Amino acid sequence: MGNFSRRCFLAAITLALLCAPSWAQERNIRGVAFVTVKNDRIGEWKAVRKDYVALLKKAGWDQPNTIWASQNAPNQFASVTYFAKWAELDLPQPPAQKEFAAEIAQIVARRSACIEAVEFWVDEMQPEMAIRGSELPKVVRTSRIRVESGKLDAMLALIKNEAFPAIKKSGASDYGVALARFGTPTNEIHTYLGLNGWADMDGPVGIQKGMSADAYKAYLAKAGAMLESVEYTIWRFQPELSYLPEKK
Repeated sequence: MGNFSRRCFLAAITLALLCAPSWAQERNIRGVAFVTVKNDRIGEWKAVRKDYVALLKKAGWDQPNTIWASQNAPNQFASVTYFAKWAELDLPQPPAQKEFAAEIAQIVARRSACIEAVEFWVDEMQPEMAIRGSELPKVVRTSRIRVESGKLDAMLALIKNEAFPAIKKSGASDYGVALARFGTPTNEIHTYLGLNGWADMDGPVGIQKGMSADAYKAYLAKAGAMLESVEYTIWRFQPELSYLPEKK
């Protein structure tokens, strides 16, 4: 995703990337931590992350958290968490129980030593423009769409009325649209599209796949008149670094 990928490092989202599986259906506030790991500490960071996941499991933490690796830069990851209410962002980071204080302090110290930079974004998902699969996709393509001043509502309407129906027609298993709220300019729309891998890019995907050539050309003309820029990034799901509590 060009400058975005370089600058962020990441990990949310998730937007960008970065999807909402079935357990996130009622959680429309998305927090994405974009983490840039020091090039010589990637293996150590992953080890720390696995220890953290084990601690969350031991503590019985009930909030899922997924990790995605940028395919643009090997030291960039996105950590994605969904919240049901804004008040949840005020809660202590897990696990908060006193008996885990020493372990969490050690993990935080080890993790901090591995990290070069962190940037945190908060988006608000738009549930009326979502397709959710039963499982997390292996890969997502995220987009960061920056809209010209005063044209955000018109661009959002274009996505809802033309892009989203085309996405559904394309057979996409996972898709989402989010409005930027904090950490990034609020004239941005962040989307994600679930993929199987880079091979999907060998043919039309997403909107282009679900539209005729003429309709797609007309859509690009309408969108282009409202946009400052569009950036794409590919992210790969990291199951061994993610925390997905068992459903109760």
